[in-house]
Amino acid sequence: MPDIIINKKAETEIAQPQSQSQSQEIVWQAPEYEFRKKTSDWFWTMGIIGVAFIFVAIIFKNLLLAILILIGGFSLILYSARKPKIISFSIGPGGVKISERIYYYEDLKSFWVNYSPPQRKELIIESKKTVMPHITIMLGDTDPTAIRNLLLKFLPEQKIEESLITTITKLLGF
Repeated sequence: MPDIIINKKAETEIAQPQSQSQSQEIVWQAPEYEFRKKTSDWFWTMGIIGVAFIFVAIIFKNLLLAILILIGGFSLILYSARKPKIISFSIGPGGVKISERIYYYEDLKSFWVNYSPPQRKELIIESKKTVMPHITIMLGDTDPTAIRNLLLKFLPEQKIEESLITTITKLLGF
């Protein structure tokens, strides 16, 4: 006869009242990024800048760079016209979940709620990974105070300035 193993942790989780477990997690949906509608002038400007860079690459007899600029410029224009998807976010005792990806607290350094409506309504999380140092999450209609209070239980709060790349992309209209 096989041994029966009882998971005590699962029993205690089931026995917990729903209100306590719900207060431990915040779930919301928001766009994956802030969308800014581009005018035809914006597309013309990007096209002219791209053609100028291609022309300079051809003058320097660097055909590979010209091809890369052409492909990069085309990709940039296609990406800029794309509307953001609505993504579900959650913050709980296990970590920060963005869509299906979970960021565990031991992999994160700190957080900052950048909230000055209507311009900024976002959560910035600093990661310990060098490849992806900042994770920016749109807050949508979620209460920023509730998010801050929950994250304070797991991460230190530290003002995180926007990176140079983020500043440049916002100036370019992304």
